[in-house]
Amino acid sequence: MILVVIQFSCLAYFTFFEALITNRLFLVLQFIGFVVALWGVFAMKIGNFNIQPEIKSSAVFVDNGPYRWIRNPMYFGLITFFGAVVIYNFTWINFIIYLLLCTVLFIKIAMEEDLLAQRFGAVYKVYLEQTYRLIPFVY
Repeated sequence: MILVVIQFSCLAYFTFFEALITNRLFLVLQFIGFVVALWGVFAMKIGNFNIQPEIKSSAVFVDNGPYRWIRNPMYFGLITFFGAVVIYNFTWINFIIYLLLCTVLFIKIAMEEDLLAQRFGAVYKVYLEQTYRLIPFVY
């Protein structure tokens, strides 16, 4: 729960204390992040979705939609969306809060992937080999 509180505190900071982006390039980056994250939510289905790094007992394995290429499209979306804010309006405080957000998301990714490997076994291990963790064709 601590990770979720830190994550949402970082998101709230960027949402409420930063100016809106007016540059088209950065708006496109935000749009891409938003669309990929939302696509991930719809592909995951609300019944599987969980903000905490734990697997619901009713969870089913999902490998469609953006999950065909990356294992964490919602985190990709958050990192991209708020990364655009930091680059557009760079300050050291924005950068530090963004690093904190990314650190929390990477910790959650590691925890979730371990839990998914335990829950779905060999199927998930094959999936790990066929997909990228966060950035298509890179990582």
